[in-house]
Amino acid sequence: MVEDLKAKIEEKKEKLEHYEKPEEKEKEEERLRTKKEALELAQRFTREVVKRFRKIVKSVVIFGSFARGDFTKKSDVDLLVIYDDVAAKFTPELKEAFDEKLQEIAKSISPRLSVQPAWSLSEFWDMARIGHPLLYTIVRDGWALYDTGFFIPVRKLLEAGKIPHTIEAVELLMHSAPKKIERVESVKLYAVAEDLYYAMLNSSQALLMFLGKNAPIPKEIVRAVREYLVDEGLLPERYLKWLEEVVKFRKDVEHKRVKRITGKQLDEYISKAKLYVRRMEQLLERARREKKTKQIIRNYEVMVKAAIAALKAMDKLPPDPKDLPKAIREHLIKEAGVNPFYEEVLREVATMRKLVDEKRVNEIPERDVELMREYVRRFVREMAELVEKLKK
Repeated sequence: MVEDLKAKIEEKKEKLEHYEKPEEKEKEEERLRTKKEALELAQRFTREVVKRFRKIVKSVVIFGSFARGDFTKKSDVDLLVIYDDVAAKFTPELKEAFDEKLQEIAKSISPRLSVQPAWSLSEFWDMARIGHPLLYTIVRDGWALYDTGFFIPVRKLLEAGKIPHTIEAVELLMHSAPKKIERVESVKLYAVAEDLYYAMLNSSQALLMFLGKNAPIPKEIVRAVREYLVDEGLLPERYLKWLEEVVKFRKDVEHKRVKRITGKQLDEYISKAKLYVRRMEQLLERARREKKTKQIIRNYEVMVKAAIAALKAMDKLPPDPKDLPKAIREHLIKEAGVNPFYEEVLREVATMRKLVDEKRVNEIPERDVELMREYVRRFVREMAELVEKLKK
């Protein structure tokens, strides 16, 4: 995959000649040069990590802005190491020591390298098994700089939507619905009925999956939409009637009870299906926004609560809440030895919480929210361990 990254950079270099404005060409040259330098730093880190820990390192992944394509000269180079905790058991102390070694290697190469707390092989497969959003984020956006043969196959499975109940599966279903609508006007009657039906079915399944329901089988779709959307006040009754009409139309065509329809009838079916799919898209977007808002608020509240509990146990809780970040830095990080990475996590979750208050939640990528959720979970666990240690 490293060669693929290099090839992409070189390919973009070749396209520089097509830039008409010198300033645009110069800007793009600078961006490509910066990206190439960042890749070289990441490769140096990878070589050193593999050299020292070859027996346990399963994969080294570059992700974040570099992999997404919005990388600038001010961006950090985000890296993740996945290690084998099956061949050799890792105690919490060993895990902490391993993370510290990774940070030391990164700092010795460049301050731009931002190494996330390492994942164990067990954590990776647990998240793959359940389609965890954090795994989706890393695997979808990331590039393996070193891989022993499992990261890339999982990425291909995610891209194909083969791991159920992931955002990827939801997006594939929702994305397919409008495309099926577009085919309607140029295909035969049976294909018309099939595409209209599956456009409405898939968009309904996508929304229900996101709402935490099992994707209903085709013959249960009308009941599920009534129970979870209409009866809950999310969807007006007329949309359910349109769905019922298309389900009946499809059955009638399948069983040859309908062999032809007028252009006016076809237009009515198309119009209703389009409106239905559009409504499902709107409901999914609203549900995503609400879920993201709740998770941002929870991330902030849970992290602050855990930090307060730890500071209380140390008898270092400041009387003024505004001094909490400073207390975390001085007492939890410097004094208690908590990973300094969590200071940045606190800053990030606080920024997200402020954006919620400012009604700007749409500016926050879902993947960033899920990433913070996982880091907050780890922070809470470490604070609980610290409190227990202080009690002893």
